[in-house]
Amino acid sequence: MNCKVNQEAAESALTENGFTLVEVMISVVITAIGITAVFGFIAASDEAIQKAQQRDRLDMIVTDIIETVVGDKENIAEYTGKNLSACATLSTSAGKADQLAHLKRWCSYLNAESGETKTDDIRKINITQKIVGTRTVNILTVELTSADGKNTIFAKRTFDAPDTP
Repeated sequence: MNCKVNQEAAESALTENGFTLVEVMISVVITAIGITAVFGFIAASDEAIQKAQQRDRLDMIVTDIIETVVGDKENIAEYTGKNLSACATLSTSAGKADQLAHLKRWCSYLNAESGETKTDDIRKINITQKIVGTRTVNILTVELTSADGKNTIFAKRTFDAPDTP
């Protein structure tokens, strides 16, 4: 009888429900693959968020440039053809300290937000005048890039301005 009890105990140990080592190892591998995929998605979304934030900061600078230039129509020539890539080289006509201060402020904002200008970065303000009927119309274009040309904001605004002498 004692043998029969030991034999029954051995048979019940063999037929117990549970996981084998192979099953456990497969589940660990599947879990590791899933966790790796999640971290990959997190890294990709973080990079997309960083780019969107940088474009948003560039957009705020563009808006500031446009609003300032449109509000300073009498001195529009001081903003024409300016390159905001190098703050030290910015200049305006004599007696135009306010306009020079605007240009240097935008240049320093760009350097603070996007870093120094890289090879493919563009930071330009341009104004062209068109005659439409009897009116002079100005077309203000602002193009700013960062991250070596990978983030770009391009804005165009048309407005009336007094004729320049």
